[in-house]
Amino acid sequence: MIMKKKNVNFAENKNQEEKKKPSFARRFFSILFLIILSPVFLLYFFIKWIVKTVKKNKWEKEGKRGKLLLLSADISQIDIMEGYEFEEYLKTLFFYEGFATETTIKARDFGADIILVAPNEKIIVQAKRYSKAVGVKSVQEILGAVPHYRATGAMVVTNSYFTQSAETLAKENNIRLVDRDELIEIYTRVKEKLQLSTRESELVDKTDMYIEDRFPHMI
Repeated sequence: MIMKKKNVNFAENKNQEEKKKPSFARRFFSILFLIILSPVFLLYFFIKWIVKTVKKNKWEKEGKRGKLLLLSADISQIDIMEGYEFEEYLKTLFFYEGFATETTIKARDFGADIILVAPNEKIIVQAKRYSKAVGVKSVQEILGAVPHYRATGAMVVTNSYFTQSAETLAKENNIRLVDRDELIEIYTRVKEKLQLSTRESELVDKTDMYIEDRFPHMI
């Protein structure tokens, strides 16, 4: 009786294992599906790369005028910026908030994208143009970059919002978080100030956006 029960269980287990194994037809169609779709995906990413490259080349040719004209962007336009555009946008924005500004070298940025300098201040910034909430990793990265840059402060700026864990870590370590709402407040204030006090021609002729030109003793 016991032997018979064991044989029944063995047969049931064998049947279950056979059911779990994918059939030859299923494997064949899965491979065929991948073969057909692979060129489509490759073409998509190739076109995307070309568009991004052309856009960046155009951006670089426009020079400072193109960068300054970013200030006319609203939050919906910021949402579709490339990462490098968002960094240049913030660089320009904070320049008109009174800082000397510079972007870092990407190959060795150590977690910081932009450096802001004012008398007795050196603030490093991580720019996060995100479609989702920014997590604790960004706060950890900018926190770790503070000693390298000998910064007096640090911030993470996003067009989105921050997770609760990111806010907690930032608060514990005195890292400033600028979310979507505060970013709108900042660029609204800067736009109003420029419209009241400066003509576009004067904006374009600015030559002192870089740190070494304004605060060489801080470098």
